[in-house]
Amino acid sequence: MNVFSFSVQMVSGVLAGVVLSSSAVFAAGNSMPATLAEQSDKLKSMVPLDRLIMTTRHKFGDKLTDVVVFSAWLQQEEQQKVFVIDFIDGHKKLERVVYDAFSGRQIDHASMQTPMLMEEILAKVASKYPGATIIRTWLEKQGSNLLCVTELADKQFKVKRRQLTMDAYTGRMITNVIYDMKPDGKQISLEQMIKSAREKYRGMVVLRTRSSIKGDQKVREIVFLDDNRIRHMMVVNAVTGEVIEDRITQPGWI
Repeated sequence: MNVFSFSVQMVSGVLAGVVLSSSAVFAAGNSMPATLAEQSDKLKSMVPLDRLIMTTRHKFGDKLTDVVVFSAWLQQEEQQKVFVIDFIDGHKKLERVVYDAFSGRQIDHASMQTPMLMEEILAKVASKYPGATIIRTWLEKQGSNLLCVTELADKQFKVKRRQLTMDAYTGRMITNVIYDMKPDGKQISLEQMIKSAREKYRGMVVLRTRSSIKGDQKVREIVFLDDNRIRHMMVVNAVTGEVIEDRITQPGWI
């Protein structure tokens, strides 16, 4: 994932440095590759980030001082470039807004109080790859950003798996990688297991899941924070759905 990150104070200077001057383009002559020329045109057409920051302040605050922007960056997603802005709104809540880098149109907005429910992430995966088998999931920090990574066996690729990297707050797809590996056999869906666990832990935040073998049984390990933010590991029989183990574990990074 290519992420360009910079402080808000340096926005104008950075953007000024990104756009190539017309003299620099002509100096390259006819030998300039077409792809580089196209990239230059795209960079020129990007909406200035400082304008989007001002839009965010007007939209999510009553006064300019009500919204505090603490992080903003240009991000390459699976199919488009976007600007991501993290801010504290007029009600002192942490939020994230995503804009198309070229049109300036708002394309997503989410609270950053807690990550998106794992069921919602899995629903997005299922809508894109219906019938796929989820192998494992986990939350991963990359710099100051929180990502949800999902490995799945896609029915369209019988001897391959996919690894999807998604924004943990908006659920937006960032990367989509295919690699070789034989999928597991039929099991109870991860969504069903999480739904059953949520009957006991309504406010649970799923940190990671993975398929494993315990004894001679196929199991699914689910690591999560309960309603009191205590870290648990639940081990579930992958075929029957029976909870084999539910114990408190040592705290991790989240």
